[in-house]
Amino acid sequence: MTMLRCAVALAVAAVMWSAVAEERELERELETVVVTAEKRTENLQDLPQAVTALDGEGLDIRNILTFVDLSAVAPGVTVAKNEGFKTVISIRGVGNEANQNAIANPSVSYHMDGIYVASPFALHTGFLDIERIEVLRGPQGTLFGQNSTGGAINVVSRTPTPQMFEGQGDVTVGNYNLLRTRASINVPLGETLAARVAATTHRHDGFSTNLTLGKDLDQADSVSARVRLGWTPSASFRVDLIAQVHDENTNGAAQKGILDTTPNARQLRQDSPGRYVLNARLFSMVAQWDMPAATLKSLTSYQDDDIFLLRDNDRHDLASLPPFTLPPAFYNPETNRQKTRTQEFQLVSAQPTGRLADWVAGIFFLRTAVDITIREYIDFGFDGTFNPVSVADVRAFKSGDYGFLSDSRPERDSRSVYGQGTILLGDRSRLVAGVRYTWDEVNSAVTNFFGRSGTDHLAIEGTAATGRLAWERDAGAGALFYASYTRGFKPGGSNLTYGREDVIAPIVVLPTFKDETVDAFELGLKWDATDRRTRLNAALFFYDYRNLQYQATDPEVFEGGVGNIPESRSYGAEIEFQSFLADRLFVDARLAWLNTEITGRHLALDNVRSDDATNALLAQGLSLFGAEVQRARAAAITDVQGNELAKTPGFTADVLLRYSWLIGTWSELAVHARYKHRGEFQHRIFNNPRTDRVRAYDIFNLSASLLPMHSRWRCDLIAANVTDKAGVNARFTDVFGVGATGEELIAPRQIMLRVGVQF
Repeated sequence: MTMLRCAVALAVAAVMWSAVAEERELERELETVVVTAEKRTENLQDLPQAVTALDGEGLDIRNILTFVDLSAVAPGVTVAKNEGFKTVISIRGVGNEANQNAIANPSVSYHMDGIYVASPFALHTGFLDIERIEVLRGPQGTLFGQNSTGGAINVVSRTPTPQMFEGQGDVTVGNYNLLRTRASINVPLGETLAARVAATTHRHDGFSTNLTLGKDLDQADSVSARVRLGWTPSASFRVDLIAQVHDENTNGAAQKGILDTTPNARQLRQDSPGRYVLNARLFSMVAQWDMPAATLKSLTSYQDDDIFLLRDNDRHDLASLPPFTLPPAFYNPETNRQKTRTQEFQLVSAQPTGRLADWVAGIFFLRTAVDITIREYIDFGFDGTFNPVSVADVRAFKSGDYGFLSDSRPERDSRSVYGQGTILLGDRSRLVAGVRYTWDEVNSAVTNFFGRSGTDHLAIEGTAATGRLAWERDAGAGALFYASYTRGFKPGGSNLTYGREDVIAPIVVLPTFKDETVDAFELGLKWDATDRRTRLNAALFFYDYRNLQYQATDPEVFEGGVGNIPESRSYGAEIEFQSFLADRLFVDARLAWLNTEITGRHLALDNVRSDDATNALLAQGLSLFGAEVQRARAAAITDVQGNELAKTPGFTADVLLRYSWLIGTWSELAVHARYKHRGEFQHRIFNNPRTDRVRAYDIFNLSASLLPMHSRWRCDLIAANVTDKAGVNARFTDVFGVGATGEELIAPRQIMLRVGVQF
């Protein structure tokens, strides 16, 4: 009945609002945004770098629940899902094109309450009791170090306090049998101790259906929880202990093969079942000691992420394809178990020292290990049956219905020292300078095909110096200009598979891959109008890459890994504009333009073309491991110079309009209209017109919020993807096995009612 009353109240208020006199003015000025993007608490408008921040209210208005929803919320940010279970975040065209290698780092680092989160699987965890999210755009060469060539995302949760008992919660229902619950509570446990507990559950029916097996896909069934214990024994010392868990179990994502002719975009035909299970655990301790001259902080974490996956790797139904188009392939299973330990010590200045306005110094340690099992089976007989495979037959190099079989354990150890300071150049100008030095080492034990060629032990180590130099100047009238140079770095690593001989065809994939570096130049403006009703932040940037990492394929069958593009570049512009256009009308626009190009000569193998050649020869009865197949695959090697980089839409936009009014003296009614555009892009560096072009899409979201002034409850009516656009979130081509291509769609139209209360 409460939900029904909310819906009726919203409808009645929308009709009668013009007849109701407003008895007081709504507050109409932009709030000061405080962030910790540079390891200290600062005003967002005082930072000489591009940062977007969203508080919990802003996330709810945009219905942002997970990382996937962040696409275009910050200018130049694109979020895509690969293989149904890997979230790839790109900022200014820098993402993770090597995500099929478990030890290859993403280019956008993720931090939770200051803790570096190593596993990309942790990005599936729902946002819990969030105070704000900070998106740092551009390389972070000093304070965040390695694998931040694209940028960094900081998620800051609410802090427990012993001052008061309070909490909040909400329930959301909608079509597709949606039921989502969220709750958080702050519990004082004494004068110096408090706990904050938060949990969320998320369930809905599948957005897509596998007609062959009669199974829903893209459904949700997850639970996340966090306990944060805060102890403040004195005014100068505080300890926070955090335990967070996330469990998810579904039939997997809908990855519709591009050869699937099923007319409905949200229906597909695949003849192998899917399953996706994730168990993620994060435990951390943050201790902070405030001294007269500086604050010392210790950040410790243990992370454990476990993935189990079944999937149709050809992404099609054999019966629905022409003969010898794609052999059926099935992963049964793929597992990843990643365990990580991190330790960081930070020393942050508390007051200026002469002309040194502030400074930060620190050391960072990381150790992560991934246990990987891959069992791929391929129906080379095209008869719809996976014939039994024995370990003895595989070890004896006998042919059979098996694909890539691997057991491996890559490990990474990383250590860094860093420092950054702000030097006063006068009353209005400052210079920010920082440097970071990193030692990185990867060791891998790789056993492929049950050890028929033994176990490979691969190692690579290296060092890198990165840093940042920025000049900033107060221009008056609320404006700040800045110019910066940053050297970013992402370490190299080892491959599970690679080319082993160059007698028949040249080697394309090497046992190890190199460090990726970027030199980034940026000019920026930050401006707040004197009446605090308008804010404009803008940036121009140019990136020069060396050895950009991407997923590569070798002419030898089942040999693929990470390669390096020697030279590439990108440039673009971004605008964030917020303004009260009228007393009750607010606009928030975030726009980005991007141009990318591979500028150096680089020979790479387009495995879409090579697999076409492979399947054609298999149809003639030739051996998969024969020289003819390897030569035919090598013919697909091409120079990618001049191509666009992957997942780099030329234009993205996110525009939010808010119109609000008072209903007498008892409530505020706010209506939001959101437009989101994701431009066209190439999903691989090969720019193959048959598989790589991902079309642009536009979506519209609407919501209405009823916010009673003398009550602690609220009600939101949300319509997401109003036009039911079947936009392609991501397209993915497997570099191993049969090299099939599939695509995943954005969520369909959803109508949701959310009722929340504070206490």
